[in-house]
Amino acid sequence: MKQVFTFFFLSLFLLHPIFMQESTYGDNAVADNDIVEETCKICAQRSPLLNYDFCVTSLEAVPDSKTAAGFYGLGIISLELAQNNATDTISVIKEQLKNKDLDAYTFLCLKDCLELYTDAISTLAKSMEAIRSYNYVNLNIWVSSAMEAATTCEDGFKEADKISSLKKQSSYFFQLCDMALVITKLVSSLPDFFFCSKLRSLRLQSMILKFDVPRDEISN
Repeated sequence: MKQVFTFFFLSLFLLHPIFMQESTYGDNAVADNDIVEETCKICAQRSPLLNYDFCVTSLEAVPDSKTAAGFYGLGIISLELAQNNATDTISVIKEQLKNKDLDAYTFLCLKDCLELYTDAISTLAKSMEAIRSYNYVNLNIWVSSAMEAATTCEDGFKEADKISSLKKQSSYFFQLCDMALVITKLVSSLPDFFFCSKLRSLRLQSMILKFDVPRDEISN
């Protein structure tokens, strides 16, 4: 009886759309209609900073997300979104630097942020190479490193009690990188050291305060 029950439970698990989708990922795999919603539910559960609506809206803005190769495909899409966001943020920074009324400290903060996001784009390019070669160890290292662009940029403003003009951009970039980390964790066999560590939990609590962007803005 125990064996029958175990087999029945295992069968239900294997038939879950998320598991079925990932068991057949490949160039020609077709995602279920709810693959984005299911994936974002998991992402939001694993990361207290990541907003579910932001995740869904971001992924669904890319048409290929509906036919992505499971978690693997969505991981690539999330990395591309992070790269695009960093590029857009650089454009915003360059535009703000044209403001002749900026005080010296804010100007230096923006210059630092410009360098940070420029480096982040290069790091995310390495991350893209890593995911395509299934090198999840380096992928986690590089995406985590890229995320520091957002936190370090915000720290610069915070140190002088300045209001960051890049708060929303930094929050979005951090979340997009976080999405990539969670999603690629779902296709890797690595221990969940990134999300289970106490340090990670404490750091996210700090980031929630630092990126105190209203939820209605995040979902827009």
